Amino acid sequence: MIADLKINRLMRHVTLMMSRRKPLVCVLLLVCWATICVTYMRSLDNTMLVTWPRRGLKPLMKATLVALLLVSLAAVLVFRAPLPGLHLWDTKEAKLNRDSRMFFEWEGFGPEKGLYNFTVVTALVDIGRGQWNFQSRGFNEYLLYMQRVLKLDVNMVVYIHDRGAPTVRWMRRGREHRTRIIATNLEDLPYYKYKSQIQSVMDSEDYKRDNELVRKRLCEATIPDYDIVQWSKLYFLHRAIQSDPFRNNYFIWIDAGYGRGEDIHPADGVWKPLKLFSHMDQVTFLEREDVETYRPLVERLHKMSINIIPGGFVGGGAPALERLYTLQQQHVVDWLHNGVVDDDQTMWMQLYFKHPALFNLVRADWYDAFKIFNEDPLHIP
Repeated sequence: MIADLKINRLMRHVTLMMSRRKPLVCVLLLVCWATICVTYMRSLDNTMLVTWPRRGLKPLMKATLVALLLVSLAAVLVFRAPLPGLHLWDTKEAKLNRDSRMFFEWEGFGPEKGLYNFTVVTALVDIGRGQWNFQSRGFNEYLLYMQRVLKLDVNMVVYIHDRGAPTVRWMRRGREHRTRIIATNLEDLPYYKYKSQIQSVMDSEDYKRDNELVRKRLCEATIPDYDIVQWSKLYFLHRAIQSDPFRNNYFIWIDAGYGRGEDIHPADGVWKPLKLFSHMDQVTFLEREDVETYRPLVERLHKMSINIIPGGFVGGGAPALERLYTLQQQHVVDWLHNGVVDDDQTMWMQLYFKHPALFNLVRADWYDAFKIFNEDPLHIP
């Protein structure tokens, strides 16, 4: 990704050049292997026995074969990103390469054709995750994931670190009047004031005892900054509701990395989640399993590695979201007082058990929001 869009043109040329070289590299590999086969077959002294190296094979020919093999293997390692339409080496690097090309080839929005009676809120705060020794994902990687969210043809409020703002402006070309970009750092978040308390809880023996999250070294049990950001989703929604730049009364949170690079978003950016608007007085979440199954375990949820209510999507009318935010603020205080720390997913479950009428749970998996909440069949991915 880039820090300054002034170098976009240069980067685009480099990206396109590399993408055009892939077919040539594949041809080179085929030529190398064909040469190896022809050379080896010609080395056979009119016999069907295929043994190598044969005594009749000259040392120079052996060296040539070895060199061709090494070149071929090196080319596979360097150019293992697939040709368009092929996914033989669908590695993380290959996906990032495709996402980079998608980013630089984006031409901006055309004429308006979306639904604009709701506001999407998203955020990307840099917590140094790219330098972690586990569960590592860099800020630039998240920016590449984020481009799919930014392509939604909707009203949007984006809270982001300064160095990510140029990316947002690039992706929202043509919808500047439907976009608000607000510079945000970790230290700006209200829950940041609890960082030392969160760390104290994580360091306590009582918290570590029989804690599956600690045993797996998961970030929600070891990195305070991660939990601070996860808890702040309702805070970002609260700020957007208070400013209400587009005069809407329904707001939807979508994680910046929602989908993690998979093409689950509406292909043309048009999203019409009409079904959500019939639950204005509730907050809608996705539910991967029956939450009620875990009610008897409510006191142990923060030590269990489960993912029942994903936090990547949250939607609701402004009053319902404000009500949930007020409840969450008190819940955080109660957690820290009782030596409890976990991510937003566990918090949603515990708040549901206390206030079920406030929740509209819809059975679905992690990244199903666009599939189940899109009433225009022409735009369902």
